[in-house]
Amino acid sequence: MENENQIRQPLVIFALTIIILYAISFIKTDYEIPVINFKLKNVDILSDIKDQQSTDQQPSNEMNNLLFGQTKAVNKASLDFTNIISSAISFFESEPGSGENTSAFLPQGKKTPITGDTRQLHFFFDALKNAKSKIVRIAHYGDSAIEGDLITSDIREKLQSKFGGNGVGWLGITSQDITFRMTTKHSFSQGNWETAALYLSNQKGLPLGISGEAFVPKGNAWVQYETTTMRRYLKDFSLVRLYYANAKSSTINYSFDNGAKQTATLKPGAALQELILKPATRAKSIKIEFPQSDQAYFYGVSLENEPGIYVDNFPLRGNTGVDLGSLQVGLLKEFAKYLDYKLIILEFGLNIAGSKNTDYSWYEKEMVKMIKNLKSAFPNTSFLMISIHDKSMKKGSGFVTDPTILRLLDTQKDIAKEADVAIWNLFEAMGGENSMPNWVNANPPLAFKDYIHFNDQGAKKVADLLTDALLDLNK
Repeated sequence: MENENQIRQPLVIFALTIIILYAISFIKTDYEIPVINFKLKNVDILSDIKDQQSTDQQPSNEMNNLLFGQTKAVNKASLDFTNIISSAISFFESEPGSGENTSAFLPQGKKTPITGDTRQLHFFFDALKNAKSKIVRIAHYGDSAIEGDLITSDIREKLQSKFGGNGVGWLGITSQDITFRMTTKHSFSQGNWETAALYLSNQKGLPLGISGEAFVPKGNAWVQYETTTMRRYLKDFSLVRLYYANAKSSTINYSFDNGAKQTATLKPGAALQELILKPATRAKSIKIEFPQSDQAYFYGVSLENEPGIYVDNFPLRGNTGVDLGSLQVGLLKEFAKYLDYKLIILEFGLNIAGSKNTDYSWYEKEMVKMIKNLKSAFPNTSFLMISIHDKSMKKGSGFVTDPTILRLLDTQKDIAKEADVAIWNLFEAMGGENSMPNWVNANPPLAFKDYIHFNDQGAKKVADLLTDALLDLNK
């Protein structure tokens, strides 16, 4: 026995130590003895490698890069052994109603019908009947929840697969989400574009377009759009529509797929114009150059192919939705001649929820006014509100629904009723009160640990629930 090789014993002891420390990390040991200023806290040997994210309501640009640009990596990491064991242990140690970690074993999302004035959705449903031969356009307005084409891209994908359509639709000239939008590669010249928008200043009072934006070149400006393979129906385009107004007599240059440069002439005058650019065959990229300073107000492009569904993504970071009411109805009517939307989706609420003022009567009044302005510009269009979704706040060791969400939800129902539009209750579709932790802690996760924003898989879940509810009405 004395000569037995004991070289394995240190390894066994080391392994047992790691296992014991790992087990201890799940024991809640937050104690404090004030008299001697002594604190005993949890031991977590994995704390340095766990994902830490901000709980701020609106992510910074750096945060957006992390949240959206690295979504795939985060979701894959969620499948590791540590996460599975942690979820299992937390399921048994969490208190009922704490909303913490039990979600790995709970369903996320439930079938929820669209309510409100669903009769006015007939404009959209009537158009769907001819989607194989005509273009059916949908506008999706929202706050940071839809930035990066989140939710919108999944609605587009599902509807295009069923009704036809091939192309991403609307893209602005400059954009805040180019670093994490995966459905289109978008780049533009830096420092020589003047940008006015609802989410920025507009000191010159430029007339803002359908996206709530306007762009003026300062000379030798350019923009480039390139398709990606992220989505089945966005791989190329055969038609580019460029929208502009207040044009001088001037020209632009453009090229498809790095090919020969071509020239197009702008039509001078104050009115909104549509310039159509066509490649010889289906293209994957277009670069447009604007050589002259102040030659026009440019609003954006639409990349398209054959008839079918097109869903335009209009994110307004930090916006409550009220500012859409400041868009000029006259200019919107001009856009309606070219972009005959059959459905306009309004998804706002994050940036009003949680404010100190919980009297939302002013918000109700302004939102109703905004919707009526849009209705006057698009009289043959259906409207659908998407309600606020669950948003959590920390309470004790768990996360619970922010109480302002419930008050805002009631207000949004009143808005839909007064404005005579349909509404889809996303809060209920998520699972109702305290459902956000179920999405955050799902495996794989469906929302980020700020307990506010969906990730790409959560966005797809939301889009599936919404389109299912919408198409159920069309049966």
